[in-house]
Amino acid sequence: MTYSIVIYDPEEKAWGVGVASKFLAVGAFVPWLKPNVGAIATQALANLEYGKKGLELLEKYSAEEVLRKLTSEDPLREKRQIGIVDSKGNGSAFTGKECYPYAGHIVGNNFTVQGNILAGEEVLEAMAKEAEGKGKIYEKILRALKAGESKGGDKRGKQSAAIIVVRKEEKSNKEFDPFSVGKYLDIRVDDNPDPLKELERLLNLWAATFFDEEFVNVEDYKEEIEKALKRLGFKSLREWVELNNFEGKYTGDKIGKSVLKILLSEG
Repeated sequence: MTYSIVIYDPEEKAWGVGVASKFLAVGAFVPWLKPNVGAIATQALANLEYGKKGLELLEKYSAEEVLRKLTSEDPLREKRQIGIVDSKGNGSAFTGKECYPYAGHIVGNNFTVQGNILAGEEVLEAMAKEAEGKGKIYEKILRALKAGESKGGDKRGKQSAAIIVVRKEEKSNKEFDPFSVGKYLDIRVDDNPDPLKELERLLNLWAATFFDEEFVNVEDYKEEIEKALKRLGFKSLREWVELNNFEGKYTGDKIGKSVLKILLSEG
């Protein structure tokens, strides 16, 4: 009932999990991550201890060793599915023989993709291809989920999705910065008829709010901005910026490029 990707980016030193499913709030249960330790996706008849205990074990052992320790002690292992990527990017995965078909996994360089109750093997093949592509870690995760959906995804339908990415903690001079505690990206869509579309919208908002980006001159877009603000019912750009928590992306004469894109798309 679920397909997911667990991935490591050695350049960004970031670990991520992306997941989609015909299941309520899949992001609350499948992804387990810790900066500098690794990432885990536990699904099918999900054993949540695989996530909690798995991260503890990843502090000392490789992905392959952790997988062996978790499944060897579980009498219901043949109903489980799990993907793990450790601190060095080593991947390991397991699909129990009693998981509902189609069920399987692919382990690649710095990633694993896995799924059950899928339209077919082509779902995972499409996801793996995107995992091997270029771009930021969160871009690869989103592309992998969308590629899986394009091949049929969860054959029962769509309901929820999530992307969570962590990375090494960074010192910051900002008043509020998720990176300072290792939180890179953390978004969930718990119940929606088109969860990946909504997930992409939220990702764009997260990026506009928290990611560093290019600034552009407000004056260069004055006419478009004024029209958008009028349609949305705002008296000034600052009013819209402050209501949407974009203060860090607005200086008065310059505005973040992605923030401007959101304004113009909404208006």
